[in-house]
Amino acid sequence: MIVDAIRGFFAENDIHGPIVAAVSGGVDSTALLVALVEVDIEFSVAHINHHLRGAESDDDEAYVRELCARYDVALRVADGTLEPAAVRDRGIEAAAREVRHARLREIAGDALIATAHQKNDQAETVVMRLMTGGGIAALRGIHPLREDGVIRPLLNVTRIEIEEFLKQRKITPRFDRSNADPRFLRNRIRATLREFDPGIIDNLAAVADHARQQWPWLERAIDASEEVVTTDDETRFRSMPDDPWIRQALLLRHIRRLDPEARDVSASDLERLAVASERTSVTKSLELLKDGDEIILRRRKKETLPFEFEIDAGSEVYIPEIETTIRIDRANYESGNQRIQLPKGSKPHFTVRNRRDGDRFRPLGMAHDKKLKDLLIDRKIAATSRDRIPLLLWNDTIVWVAGVEVSELFKVTGETADLYEVAIEQTHQQTYEGVRRSRD
Repeated sequence: MIVDAIRGFFAENDIHGPIVAAVSGGVDSTALLVALVEVDIEFSVAHINHHLRGAESDDDEAYVRELCARYDVALRVADGTLEPAAVRDRGIEAAAREVRHARLREIAGDALIATAHQKNDQAETVVMRLMTGGGIAALRGIHPLREDGVIRPLLNVTRIEIEEFLKQRKITPRFDRSNADPRFLRNRIRATLREFDPGIIDNLAAVADHARQQWPWLERAIDASEEVVTTDDETRFRSMPDDPWIRQALLLRHIRRLDPEARDVSASDLERLAVASERTSVTKSLELLKDGDEIILRRRKKETLPFEFEIDAGSEVYIPEIETTIRIDRANYESGNQRIQLPKGSKPHFTVRNRRDGDRFRPLGMAHDKKLKDLLIDRKIAATSRDRIPLLLWNDTIVWVAGVEVSELFKVTGETADLYEVAIEQTHQQTYEGVRRSRD
């Protein structure tokens, strides 16, 4: 039954290997390993030791090593020790899942990663999603074939079938006591489901199947109504669909795009985000805010600390706070870099820093200074980007607001003067939000 189910899964999805099977030594993953041997497909095994259960974790590793040796299967073992900060911020389960996935991907490279999630896991997941108010996207549950190359060939096999499979082969897997710990929600749900007719597992798993079948229709509806501008770090929604289902699915699509490890977001939370008028936390790494008529979903940015550096013409300075290098040289009219003009014979010694309270600037074409803050507002520079913009100063006067504008006092006029050019290079090639580079 299990071997046939896996063969059918591979045939349906045109999978021929190579595969890296994630094996912990527990019931499900042990069955996956043995079944893959019988399927006769090219595969190897990866075991991640989180060292969470002391000697028991080491015994799990030893068991997997012995099992792979018995079946002559290649094995790689990786250390999955968790960082205390990750456990504190995300909890043991989430932190372990993230580390495990990262180590598996390092081992697998371009190969597919097979995990041993089975039908009971799917049923438990559906119940958990229902408890948190999940919409149709959440009810799709565990995906049999993910875009990142993770496959679940046992997803149509029940736990009872897996146990019988191992019993027939006289294989005794390892037992992880944490799977019975009632402190974890999934374990409590698992215990509760045992009290119902076994058919409830099939029925709950069918909910996920139906949701996945309906999802392509919703995806097409999203595509037809999507008005967004995307970068690697954010999505700008120019408008939101009127239909709440499409609106929520659109948000979820981009939450997952920017934060692939994001866990479930309930339908009510998605709707709250869609109408939010203030900056709102979405996940630990994402936030949502309004910018005029647009809604911006983006990765959180670290607070930029004040920085200040001295620089002379003919040299460069690296600014770690914004991962940016600035270089000043004598003007080269063919370079296309920003040019500035100093009085003839002036010492080309400059300061590079970010903004301070009370900064003033002389915009092009103006006879008087204005507040730098007002200039940035006029130029529609997002408030969260303003502290990251480097300012070039000479004799305590702002010469250039990088990527925004050169000062009227230092523009090139063609009169007798010393001309310099300023080059700016960002390590990750990010542009300041709302900024267009000036070539004045």
